[in-house]
Amino acid sequence: MASIKDVANRAGVSITTVSRALNNYADVSPKTKKRILEICEELHYSPNPSARNLALKRSSVIGFIFSDVKETDMNGNIIYRLLLGAQAGCEERGYELIILFINKKKQEEKSFLELCKEKNMGSAVVYGLKSTDPYYRQLPELSIPCVGIDVDKAPVMVGTNNDQAVEELIELLYSRGKRRIAMVNGSFEADISRIRETAFIRAMRKLKLDLPQKSVRYADFFEEKAYQETKELLKERPEIDAIFAASDLMAIGVMRALREMRRDIPGEIAVAGMDGIQVGAYMDPPLTTVFQDFKAMGYKAVTMVADMHAGKEVPYIEYVDHRLLIRKSV
Repeated sequence: MASIKDVANRAGVSITTVSRALNNYADVSPKTKKRILEICEELHYSPNPSARNLALKRSSVIGFIFSDVKETDMNGNIIYRLLLGAQAGCEERGYELIILFINKKKQEEKSFLELCKEKNMGSAVVYGLKSTDPYYRQLPELSIPCVGIDVDKAPVMVGTNNDQAVEELIELLYSRGKRRIAMVNGSFEADISRIRETAFIRAMRKLKLDLPQKSVRYADFFEEKAYQETKELLKERPEIDAIFAASDLMAIGVMRALREMRRDIPGEIAVAGMDGIQVGAYMDPPLTTVFQDFKAMGYKAVTMVADMHAGKEVPYIEYVDHRLLIRKSV
């Protein structure tokens, strides 16, 4: 029996493109869609019947799925802000919201589709999935509406325009005379980390700034690990004059390390973060960061899911507004 992978290989496109064509997404060209449908007919391929039946039930339940939530995630109230927006969107559209916290072990025990059937979920929003997660790999084959928040493997994605936001931060550092800029990034396995690192490298090259080896360090979004990585970074590259941390919590770890090393902020080394969590304003000095509107992300994610459920065309990606909060750490 043919699989969606067989269709993708024959058509010379990705599995995600096949999934989007079969679900009538607007960003697949009519020519590509026609070719994929012809191949499906040739190979006698049709989506999993149980998955199709689930989609046809049109359940009004939206599942908000959080993957691998850590205690440190609560420090920035990000999840709370996402849920505030999601709940507002559900109330507006007449949907019921259920919240599910999963880890990799749970994903290995039960497929995404099985979870949806068990919870009677007609659609889903996902946050925090990594490239090594089973559900991440299953996203392209889902037959129910699904939106990823900063998960670009999902059929549709909502998030900050990270390319623009990171470029704005690096240009700000450059305008303050900083030329030897390093990055403390999140996780190798997170889409958002890859996106921000790519944006960082692009911004540095645009400004014709050097990028020596080990200019990017990984701290898995942990404050303590960012603290340790900063100390190692400055042992190897003491000439660094600015550090961009891909989250505010990591930026706090960076600043703690700099204070212990008696490096003046921002005179010797400027620090910038990303997220806009409240505690950043109370750091010494206050943290320069990009404010991400997580409440708007949660709202936008569920309203897009509702539109998909109603058969409306939605774009592949929607950006929510962000703003640069310039404070005394730069």
